[in-house]
Amino acid sequence: MEAFAHSTPLLSSSAVRDLPTRLHPSHRPLRAALPRRRRRQPPRCEASTSSASNSSASNLSASNSSASNSSASNSPPVQGAPGFVLWGPPGSGKSTLCESLSNSHGLVHISTGALLRAHVLYETDWGVKARPFVRATAPVPDDIVIPMVLERLRQVDCADRGFLLDGFPRNNHQHAALTEAGFDYSVAFMLHAPRDTLSRRIRYRRLDPETDSLYNLKLRPADSQEVLERLVVLDKDLGANVAELFATYGKNTAEMYDHLASRAARVDADRPLEEILEDIATELEVKGVKRQSEIGELPSARVSPMVATPPNVLGRPSSITEQDLKSADSTNRPISAAAAMRAQAGLGQLDLKEGKGGQGVKSPITLIRCDGYMCERESVEGSHIAFRGAATEQVMLVWNKDPKTVLLLAKRGPALMGNVLEAARYFLEVKKLNVIVEPQVQTQAIANGLYLDTFSSTKSLHEIVDFVVCLGGDGLILHVSSLFKQAVPPVISFNLGSLGFLTPFQYDHFRTEVEDVMKGNCNLSLRMRLTCRIVRGDEIRKEFEVLNEVVVDRGSSPYLCNLDCFCDGKYITTVQADGIIMSTPTGSTAYSMSAGGSMVHPSVPAILFTPICPHSLSFRPIVFPDSAKIRIQISEEARSHAWASFDGKSRQQLQRGDSMIIEMNLYPVPTVNKTDHTGDWFQSLDRAFNFNSRAIQKSLEPQHPPKRPPVRPPATGNGALSEEFAMDGNAEHEVKSL
Repeated sequence: MEAFAHSTPLLSSSAVRDLPTRLHPSHRPLRAALPRRRRRQPPRCEASTSSASNSSASNLSASNSSASNSSASNSPPVQGAPGFVLWGPPGSGKSTLCESLSNSHGLVHISTGALLRAHVLYETDWGVKARPFVRATAPVPDDIVIPMVLERLRQVDCADRGFLLDGFPRNNHQHAALTEAGFDYSVAFMLHAPRDTLSRRIRYRRLDPETDSLYNLKLRPADSQEVLERLVVLDKDLGANVAELFATYGKNTAEMYDHLASRAARVDADRPLEEILEDIATELEVKGVKRQSEIGELPSARVSPMVATPPNVLGRPSSITEQDLKSADSTNRPISAAAAMRAQAGLGQLDLKEGKGGQGVKSPITLIRCDGYMCERESVEGSHIAFRGAATEQVMLVWNKDPKTVLLLAKRGPALMGNVLEAARYFLEVKKLNVIVEPQVQTQAIANGLYLDTFSSTKSLHEIVDFVVCLGGDGLILHVSSLFKQAVPPVISFNLGSLGFLTPFQYDHFRTEVEDVMKGNCNLSLRMRLTCRIVRGDEIRKEFEVLNEVVVDRGSSPYLCNLDCFCDGKYITTVQADGIIMSTPTGSTAYSMSAGGSMVHPSVPAILFTPICPHSLSFRPIVFPDSAKIRIQISEEARSHAWASFDGKSRQQLQRGDSMIIEMNLYPVPTVNKTDHTGDWFQSLDRAFNFNSRAIQKSLEPQHPPKRPPVRPPATGNGALSEEFAMDGNAEHEVKSL
């Protein structure tokens, strides 16, 4: 990399003024907890709004969010950290580089394309204006792009961490608007590569419409078949439009060259990604941007802003009433289902005062473990829930101090965004919690006038989050497991998906259920996970955590798998089958059950070993203890290689001689029960699978009228008996006898 000239100073002293947004009070503790690159004197955030917006936040709506943003754009911000621009031709890898640098150095990646797609999707004022240009793959006018980007730059995270602009500025007008608004950039990284290399990259470039992530079928393929199947070609990448892309880039470069040349650093983009990233990282460190994590792996998340939130979005009236806000600090919460368990154990009201464990970021917790005969209190060090023995006991959660931070996850797509925004406003304005969301949700929330915080890396997420709220289906619970490599916070899941085997709560009762969880005294199921390591030679190549199962199969090969199996170092057998499933008790009702394995209670400490279509009449499923260390090796005599998938994703090829080591993970996924771990499990079996549902055998002696119902009682969506059946006294007696 060669620099054209030294960068100019970040900002003149006259440009340093107050940021025109107000930081939500509940976010301030989180800002200190989240990882930062470096910290200068923090600016004081003041609100800059029109007189009409000085009333309560409940009078705001999405329809006037653009007007408020426009008025805010007139006040110069405080730029407390350096900014950078990534400039390059189509296909040079700008978005991929920005995502990786955001992960490794904490810079806020501001993608003009992602912002436009979010505003168009939710039909904001800017989105409605931009839609015809986006559909026609024509340049979006500056009067739309400029205020949209400047509004994003004015958020607190850009001032604290610095920013990385991708796709802005593209002309003199945008550059002048950026400078007049008080923003400056230290270095413009100018990427260059041969035309044929760029054309080849564009040919294989694909977009994931659900996450706005870019992939390349050759250089950066999707990590799962699910993602691969939903990838689409961008309209601008079609053959007829590629030449126009290069022509537009040449025109913009000629127009912007005088602005960029004085602070430009040339980067050869016709190299492996790791080399390009290392060159840019070196220049960033010269400018004082310290590395937070190793580069090389692409992030699963970016960073986000934190400001006050308009309550009315998506054209829906706010469900938060004045009474909610007045009673936000009330401690008169409903009694939870675990109160009877605490009373039977002889435990009085626990002392909720902060103890020694309350000095960390997370709220300290206590677990009450009951094995059916006695209950024992355990103070959890660092609030990191882990196994301490066989998972055969019922566990109750008690907060020693009110929780402070919630991770709000939702099924991807626009269908549930209204629920997400409603839940986020409730946590922010009523419960006074820090709310963290995933980056794609954060981008969509910005388009709807709601600003939420997110994370740049999942490595330290377990140190910040007190509990997780899931709005979706069973797949979202599996996603939670993948986000937390170490300790997983308690997870409460609301059924907004399809099957809902692991989601016992209904969103209609969202507030009541959340109140119970925040009060504590709720039962938990500690769901075991498996750690799976792929070994080639003496080197561990990759590691995965699974909540359901890991599957080794033959893939598209016509030949049987030839798998040598070992347990605790001792040879067991050689599996000749379509594949093998290593499952947790939680995953016993998924693929393993379909392959003929047993259904196992989630609290049974076991690893299930289930063959897939074995070429043997005597090979039956096996259950190992949770202490077993299982090794599956692809036989050297196998006719073909094998494939492994982890919770149905991240498919990996296993060559001859490769091994996979499977053992229990120390940290479970603690899911909140609606009743207890046994009641929830059987209710899920009834609701999802109609477990043992058949006509009741008639008595030998006819009875008039019959004392029992003709069929097994149906279950409602949350696992409870239907109202008609529950009111029948004979039916109640029948349930007890069952």
